[in-house]
Amino acid sequence: MSLETGNRGKCERILERDPNVTIFLKPIAAPAALGLAGFAGSTFITSTYIAQWWGSANSPTIFFPFVAFWGGLGQFIAGLFGYAARDTLVTVIHVLWGSFWMSVGVLYLLTATGSLPPHPINVHFPELASWMVVLTFFTWSGAIAASARDLVLCAVLTFLAIGTTIACCLFAYGSGVGTGMKAAAYFWIISSILAWWRVTVYLIEEAFGKSSIVKFFPIVRTPAEKRRPLVVPGFGEPGVKRGMPGVV
Repeated sequence: MSLETGNRGKCERILERDPNVTIFLKPIAAPAALGLAGFAGSTFITSTYIAQWWGSANSPTIFFPFVAFWGGLGQFIAGLFGYAARDTLVTVIHVLWGSFWMSVGVLYLLTATGSLPPHPINVHFPELASWMVVLTFFTWSGAIAASARDLVLCAVLTFLAIGTTIACCLFAYGSGVGTGMKAAAYFWIISSILAWWRVTVYLIEEAFGKSSIVKFFPIVRTPAEKRRPLVVPGFGEPGVKRGMPGVV
């Protein structure tokens, strides 16, 4: 329909009537379930290796393809779907860490092909340390935001942030780097186990709903989260709603 300046009556009718706008929301599964699953798997494998529970110097070239796809690509996809779910926390955290694991996977691919020399994780490595600075700041921001949701998710990001903060020791020289990375690895291990627990809760809640079995998988939702309805208004998005699976 075209409007011409000479058709004053039509212009006035168009401007005065209420706009007919309809918003359709496409239901999707919680992206955080996939993101946390990818994070838990990749972080547990890598951190147990850094903690020297197993493996040899050549182990990363074998396990990092899985880490890059499951923990990297899987998380990255989950983070992008966080946009559709109107979940800023999921988007930022999982795109951030998904990008990290894919990037590390590329580094080990280049190392395996001989394009880059091998670089032990327990020595001075300022280039990787600069990544840890970015990861640290945004992960702490995510931990603060998660404190308004549930304590398990908050703990996942808090232990992850602590370990990543310690990992900034890669800027240093000497034996302290190896000690610091091993300490960071244990915080990452705890974070990965808690992430597995949170994913289990997503699966149990979807499978059994309000069944009493859910009580055996506590995540300690905050009072603020409990007060929210199943669908809550989107922040900064007038007229858009955000679905919150598991909230009753």
